[in-house]
Amino acid sequence: MACLVCGSASVVERLDVGHHPVATFYLERQDAPERDFRLAVGQCRDCGTIQSTQIVPHDALIPPYDWLFAREPEEHLDEVVDQIAALPGLGPDSVIGALTYKDDTTVERFRRKGFTNTWRVKLDEDLGVENPAANIETVQKLTNPVTMAEIAARRGAADVLIVRHITEHAENLIAFIEGLAALVKPGGVLMLEVPDCTDNLRLKDYCMIWEEHSLYLTPATFAALSSIGGFEPIRTDVYPRPFENSLVQLARKTGTPGKVRISAEAKAQVGLLEAYADAYEPAKRELRAKLERVRAEKGPIALFGAGHLACAFANFMAVADLIDFVADDTPQKIDKFLPGARLPILPSAALVERKVAVCLLALSINNEDAVIGRNAAFTQAGGEFRSIFRASSRSIFHD
Repeated sequence: MACLVCGSASVVERLDVGHHPVATFYLERQDAPERDFRLAVGQCRDCGTIQSTQIVPHDALIPPYDWLFAREPEEHLDEVVDQIAALPGLGPDSVIGALTYKDDTTVERFRRKGFTNTWRVKLDEDLGVENPAANIETVQKLTNPVTMAEIAARRGAADVLIVRHITEHAENLIAFIEGLAALVKPGGVLMLEVPDCTDNLRLKDYCMIWEEHSLYLTPATFAALSSIGGFEPIRTDVYPRPFENSLVQLARKTGTPGKVRISAEAKAQVGLLEAYADAYEPAKRELRAKLERVRAEKGPIALFGAGHLACAFANFMAVADLIDFVADDTPQKIDKFLPGARLPILPSAALVERKVAVCLLALSINNEDAVIGRNAAFTQAGGEFRSIFRASSRSIFHD
């Protein structure tokens, strides 16, 4: 396949985790039919970018309901907004633009600083999308230079454009970055934020793989993406997080779209995927042995958090048969079944009612303490919380 970043034919597939359904398509019945997609990743030998080799079409990712949304890390946003506001050429009259709902809280921070000239691309008004369940997967598909130039002409090209946690979803990255450039004035600033996959690759955490992501970036492979749109980096920062760090780049539009500039640091990433891929089957065997021992020695196992990370853990690691159910207190998820694994989703009270011995946390590591605090009855009854993530101090892999 052609590389999503540099266009070369040098992408080598290294890891195939099998055929799986979209993680947001919860089942109404345990035996309901599902549509599966092959999920595999490879690495470009020319630019070093790790990427999906089997892009799931955007329309297959639109869920059949409109109550899903993602929360992205925000602890660093005050600092980032301060950095942008201090850049030369910006003032109260500057236009602050944004691409998706994930950018709303950043825009609000600008408004609190006196930047009141703001807008955000709207699915219905700007993109003509009427489906209320459509979201990030649809915005990335429709972000291209022609459509975005029309929006810029109507709303006013941005002095600052905020783009958080969508670039890694782009199935046509070049059109996407060129589309961002069309929204920004010459000399304007782009804030680009993506998850950093470095720790997941190092720790061999396979929950990193997600059918919604086309790119798995590191600081080296992220740094030059904006050059596709004619941007020059101002600064690139890594903001530490327990599961995935956040990579944030501020870049200024100084030229016109062109080919990505491949750095020596990015090329040095070639080979990074091999160790991750080689450890996959051993990791599956290790996990199965641990969970079999837990069931035999302690009792039933449950997952906590019926999201895409729980799907990845149960399905990619082939351990669904060792798990009794998934606990989740989201009302819309209760009494449905986890895609692929077909595990029932029950309220957290079931942890005690069903005498679960070990509950594996499958949500943000930052939220683990809060979940444990809300489920004191489970731990008081002798239950134990562990984590599916190697980066957590509670990891089931640490034994």
